[in-house]
Amino acid sequence: MDEQPNILLTNDDGIDAPGIRALHEALSTVGSVTTIAPDRNQSAVGRSLSYGRTSSETDDLSLDLEGSAFTSPVPHTDHKIGYAVNGTPCDCAIVGVNALEPEPDLVVSGCNAGANLGAYVFSRSGTVSAAMEAAFLDTPSIAISLDTLGLEGDLEPAQFERAGEIAATLASGVPGTGLFDRVDYLNVNVPHPDSEPSGFELTRPTEVYEMDATLENGRFQLTNRLWQQMANRDIPDPDDTDRHALLEGKVSVSPMTVPYDVVDTEPVRNILERIL
Repeated sequence: MDEQPNILLTNDDGIDAPGIRALHEALSTVGSVTTIAPDRNQSAVGRSLSYGRTSSETDDLSLDLEGSAFTSPVPHTDHKIGYAVNGTPCDCAIVGVNALEPEPDLVVSGCNAGANLGAYVFSRSGTVSAAMEAAFLDTPSIAISLDTLGLEGDLEPAQFERAGEIAATLASGVPGTGLFDRVDYLNVNVPHPDSEPSGFELTRPTEVYEMDATLENGRFQLTNRLWQQMANRDIPDPDDTDRHALLEGKVSVSPMTVPYDVVDTEPVRNILERIL
């Protein structure tokens, strides 16, 4: 692609978060950037949508099958770097891909304050979900996140500078290579800003998942053992996984396809025919 790409930038930390400001500055050097992001923190909302929750119309769809019953407003305000949306990251991805001209050549989601690692995270992370939503809409996308464990106080855009450089490099270098003929989106995780750069690793999402729950003194508590291990810099994952690469100080790049791959149906058919 000879012309600079049209880039849609979104996130889940909100449009005023330092990570998206750093990416906006970096991406603006390599493309035409339109920012559409939530007006507040929308972390861990997954692929949820505002659709159906903001409509003032009746819930009885039979009354208006061709009208506004299938339409929900997504309120927004103008912002100095784009549009601040009262909605979810996936709302922003859908609006950016479908409602504005020109259509984006690439969607970039991030930079998230905190790594998004592991297969379990894809249905939970708002950052990754926005990239996944764009991929479902046939638009190449990149989710980019930064390991921020242990950083004290308010984060600054400068701490996301390396993430911005990586995002800009990918945004300018990937179009026209044919990469997105093979994959739908990239999940990129950048090492801690205090670490020394040591290259990148092509990875798969770790399948290790250690969320725990207890009942103590009449109260339920959740403990994320993965993050506990991350804080201790433990690496119980195989060498080719995203978390292993990140804790080794490398940028983790996981090429992904959108779910859900259809499994070989014949064995499933044989089982179901025996039990149904």
